[in-house]
Amino acid sequence: MPAPSTQYPVTPPADLDSGFAITWGLDDKLKTPYSHAFDFSITRELPGNFVVEAAYVGRLGRRLLQQLDLAMPLNLVDPQSGMDYFTAATMLAQAADAGTPIDQMAPIPYFENLFANAAGPDLLYGYDPTTDPITPPCTPGALPGTAYSATQNMYEEYYCNRGNETTALFVHDLFCYPGCANGETFQFFSPQYSSLYAWSSVGSSSYHAGQFTVRRRMTSGLQFDLNYTLSKSMDMGSDAERLSLFDSNSGGFGQIINSWNPRQNRAVSDFDARHSINANYVYELPFGRKRSFGSGWSGVVDAIFGGWQSSGVFRWSSGLPFSLGPGLGFWPTNWELTGFVVPKGKALPKTGVFDNGGTPNVFQDSAGVPDFFRFAYPGETGNRNILRGPGIFNIDLGLAKNWNITESQRLQFRWEVFNITNSVRFDALSMSFYNGSITNSGVGNFLAPTNSVPRVMQFALRYQF
Repeated sequence: MPAPSTQYPVTPPADLDSGFAITWGLDDKLKTPYSHAFDFSITRELPGNFVVEAAYVGRLGRRLLQQLDLAMPLNLVDPQSGMDYFTAATMLAQAADAGTPIDQMAPIPYFENLFANAAGPDLLYGYDPTTDPITPPCTPGALPGTAYSATQNMYEEYYCNRGNETTALFVHDLFCYPGCANGETFQFFSPQYSSLYAWSSVGSSSYHAGQFTVRRRMTSGLQFDLNYTLSKSMDMGSDAERLSLFDSNSGGFGQIINSWNPRQNRAVSDFDARHSINANYVYELPFGRKRSFGSGWSGVVDAIFGGWQSSGVFRWSSGLPFSLGPGLGFWPTNWELTGFVVPKGKALPKTGVFDNGGTPNVFQDSAGVPDFFRFAYPGETGNRNILRGPGIFNIDLGLAKNWNITESQRLQFRWEVFNITNSVRFDALSMSFYNGSITNSGVGNFLAPTNSVPRVMQFALRYQF
């Protein structure tokens, strides 16, 4: 096999014709990840063969590998006003959300100072009256050919790209339309890369849990364990390091959206299960010889009805968190990846498993979901993992009996039932990208049950010798 043609180190393209690429790489400042783990527990034995235990378990991860865009557009600061780009662009986005007419758009020092060349007559973004005399401009009150201030002309461009402000930035930074910062192109973007996502040592995580156990040793034919865990796991992204940027199995979209403020990504982990209860038991039914009932049964009756043992496993956990996105065509902060939507207030839509015209849906009112959220502003990542999907519930039961044939031979029969309630489970992370978007009519629709096995019974006869 011939050697690869790639040369190291790689020489990046130097001009726009062969540059402005979307590609991936590795940060040259990678450091070894590490973690601190600690725990503390107290155990107490109580009368009646009971044991109780309480424990704290913690783990802190540092220098974790996280995907970061090394070529993200700059958040340039206007030295005269002290205002940065994200702040100025957010003011335009807020005015657009309010439907502000262009002639009522007050001057913003950032654009008046850095983009003074944007002032003057303009055909307005996306509209040419000589070729399209019918379709009106997208900005309220805009009149083609009218002389506008630098802020107003920039507002027209950003209004027409609300939710996709990186496209507006791309237009004036590469093509100087309607103006460019200080009259020069490529002030925000790199001419070599429009996006360069790379594994970088910027991640961190924390896990804290309280674990509580009540245990009873086998006494009077009964033993059981009851466990409850209250935990919280937080990180800046839950994707495994083996996954690519757009790996369909990642589920969490944990890449850093705003490279200049990576901690905007920090939220509860994709796998955070706040509450978890599990229990198991073994119970020797009180029927048969040497038992509370049927101690005088004959050998045949005892062989059929006596000596049975019941066992079971129970598990319940609260739902996993999930995020909602704005859909395709919305890149307010990062040129390659969209972020998440932002709640308009403290109230969030009710989640669970609900019927949406015959399709199971995570939202009680799927049609009303967009009313709770807005698109992110420039510089915002949005709110990651602020919603919770349905929890997990499962019960498995078993029934068994042993027949001693001789001292060294035994016959065992077992009847086991898994998912005895035949419960169907749904995972919000199983929703497709489109069903996790507030711009999709089917937002919240589950595609199919996840990890859901229908009730299953199995019978076993075992001979031991």
